Amino acid sequence: MATLAQQPISLRSDDSGCGDTEIAYLIEEVRAGRLDALRDYLSRTRASGDWQDRIHVLERVAPNVSIDALHAACGAEPDAADLLVTRCAYYVDLAKTMRGSGTADQVSGARFQNAGACVKAAMNDMSRSTQLDDRDPTAYTLVLKPLTIFGQIELQQKAFAQAAAIAPDLVPAHFALISASSKRWGGSHADSLSFANWAMSKAAPGSDMAACLFWAHTLVRTHFLHFDKDWQSANRYALKPEVTGELNAALDAWLAPPYVLRRSSIPFLHKASEWYRAVKDVDRLNRVVALTGEPLNLVPDTGAGMRQTNGFSKSSSKGGGGLLGWILGGK
Repeated sequence: MATLAQQPISLRSDDSGCGDTEIAYLIEEVRAGRLDALRDYLSRTRASGDWQDRIHVLERVAPNVSIDALHAACGAEPDAADLLVTRCAYYVDLAKTMRGSGTADQVSGARFQNAGACVKAAMNDMSRSTQLDDRDPTAYTLVLKPLTIFGQIELQQKAFAQAAAIAPDLVPAHFALISASSKRWGGSHADSLSFANWAMSKAAPGSDMAACLFWAHTLVRTHFLHFDKDWQSANRYALKPEVTGELNAALDAWLAPPYVLRRSSIPFLHKASEWYRAVKDVDRLNRVVALTGEPLNLVPDTGAGMRQTNGFSKSSSKGGGGLLGWILGGK
């Protein structure tokens, strides 16, 4: 079985959002150093409280921002929460870039240190932005994924609690903790499945929260496949009546009225299509891809060619164990 220092997982989304015309326009604007369009969008979503779309868009737009223009804007308007949230999102993505791919034992101390510096910068902007606007869960949610990289459970749980206190049914916040509580990140299959079921109890009508359940079961199945190298156990797990029954019922409830597809739903629906593609349930896969626009593309699930990415290390020499004190004010 793989150790914590050999954990292959990616915290990135493969969905850049560039197929969405508004996101593509916002990316073009921020690359050129023009922040007005993004700020108008953030103002609208702050007023409407559409936190899921806000997080979805920031995760795709902020990494493309001209950081010089953003720094200048933050300097000119130090009390502008929207600018600080944007910079938080920028540093969150940069932390994952600095960390790079490769299992934790393959990553240099310098890369961990650079990623840690980005996490610290993101946490600083989170702290300041939430002081200025304490009813916006965006920054709290954004920092959850990079904290997983460093195994910072205490900080992660605190940020999640603050996000959930503002938006109890916020899907991206709950979804981020499924990986963090899983066996491959030092938790257990029972922990991640239990959290997923708890998250389902918080789901509002029309929510994408069922993605948490699909992802938790996928993490169990792929642990057998990629860590234990046991295809038969992975297949047996995927076909267990209690697992298939739970997920099929979850899909039915997920897509039932009043469900309305939104662009921020697509990455979550991908978790359902990933499951049904793996178990070759063509009927249910067709239901999902009709919404996501993915190809049906049934392929053997052998684990061949799996990327080795983003495992965390508890070694303080690589920026993991000492991150908590450093973020809270240490050197």
